[in-house]
Amino acid sequence: MAHHDEVALALAAAYAHGPGKAPVPGAAVHREPARAGEGTRTPLRDLAAWGEFGAAVAELLISALTPQRWEPYNPYNDHRAYPSPRAAYLVDVGVRTERGRWRLDPVRRELVGAAPPAPAGTVWLDLAQRPERLRPGYGELADALAELETGHLAAAVAEHAAALPLTVAYGPAGVTLAPGVPARPGQAVAGGARRSAGLGPRGLSADPRPLPEEAARAFAAAVADPPPGSPAAGGGVWCRLAVRNVTGLADGWYVPAPLSPVTGRAGAAMAAVQAAYSYPRTQFDVGGTNLALLIAADVGSAVRASGPAGYRALLRTAGAVAQHVCSAAAGAGLFCRPVRAIREGLLEAAAGAPASHDALYLVLAGRPRFTWFDYDLTPVTAGPAGEERP
Repeated sequence: MAHHDEVALALAAAYAHGPGKAPVPGAAVHREPARAGEGTRTPLRDLAAWGEFGAAVAELLISALTPQRWEPYNPYNDHRAYPSPRAAYLVDVGVRTERGRWRLDPVRRELVGAAPPAPAGTVWLDLAQRPERLRPGYGELADALAELETGHLAAAVAEHAAALPLTVAYGPAGVTLAPGVPARPGQAVAGGARRSAGLGPRGLSADPRPLPEEAARAFAAAVADPPPGSPAAGGGVWCRLAVRNVTGLADGWYVPAPLSPVTGRAGAAMAAVQAAYSYPRTQFDVGGTNLALLIAADVGSAVRASGPAGYRALLRTAGAVAQHVCSAAAGAGLFCRPVRAIREGLLEAAAGAPASHDALYLVLAGRPRFTWFDYDLTPVTAGPAGEERP
C-alpha cells in the first residue's frame, strides 16, 4: 500500500471515531462469571508471600485495577481508579512472570491460572483490548474508546505505583513492574480521593459559584507532571484548557502548563465547548462547568512516522493525560468527566488548534452541586481511621 494511502486510512479511522451513536438494546455492563474448571484461583493478597515486591504488586493491582466501591443506586456502579464507558472493562489484564501467566479477575481480586504464581523478580501486565463489550451502537468509536481506556489504565498503574517500592515501565507490549524505590514517596494514592458524580437537578452540572483558582491550577499542572512509567510521558499531544468562572482567572483559553492565557482567545471559551458537545445541555450542562481540557494531536504526522500504530499510540497518550487530570480533579474535590461526544471541527477552531491537528479527547471538570453525592473510593480493607476491616 502506498504510504499516502496508509495515512489517509488512519485519518479516516480518526474521523469515524466521532459522535453519532445509535442506542441499541442489550446488556451494557460486563460482568464475567467465574469459569468452572479454568484453573487455580489465587487471591491477590497471597502475593505478599513473595516478600516486599510481591506485597507491593498486590497492593498496586488491588488499588489501581479492581473496583473499590459499588453503589446500588447507580446502574454503572463499580468504581475503579480509571474510567470506562458503562463500566464495561474494555481492557483485560494478564499478569505474567518468567514462570507463567495468569488472568486478573478484578471483581474477585484473584489471579486465575494453571497453578498458583511463584515468586518472581519481574512482573509484566499484558493489556488486551475488548471493544466488543460495548453495545453495537458505539460502532467504530468502541475501538477508540478501548485505546483511550488502555491509556487510562496504564496511567493509573503508574500513579498508584509511584508511592510503592516499584519501578514501572510502559511500552507497546504493556507494563513492566520490577523492584525499586518509590518514585514519589508519601504521594497520596489517587484512588483514595472521593470522586463526585457531578449530579444536578437536570443531568450533570457544576456548582454555579466560582471555582477556587488553586483547584484550576492543580488540574492544569497535572498535564505536564506524569508519574514515571506513564504513557503520558511520551508526549506528542497538544492541549488547551477552557476556563470559566474561576476566581483570579479571566474566562478564555489557556495553555495548561504553565498555566497562561492564549493571546486573542479570551472570552466565552466554555460556550464554544458547549456548542461542540453533541448531547443536549439538559443531559450535561457543559457550558456551566469550570474547566475543559482539549487534547489533540497531529495524527497524520504520527502515522507517517510510525504507521497506523502511531494513531493508536496517540489515543493511549491522550487517555493517560486525561487520567492524570482526572486524579488531580478528584484530589481537588472536583468531578471530572472525559468525553468523546464532540464535533471535532468546532472545538478545534475555537481552541485555535493547528490545521494539521485533530481532537482526540475532551475532559470536563467542575465543582459538584451536591457535595454529599460522591463516590467513596477508600479501599474496602481500610476503615475510617485506617484500621483493617474483616
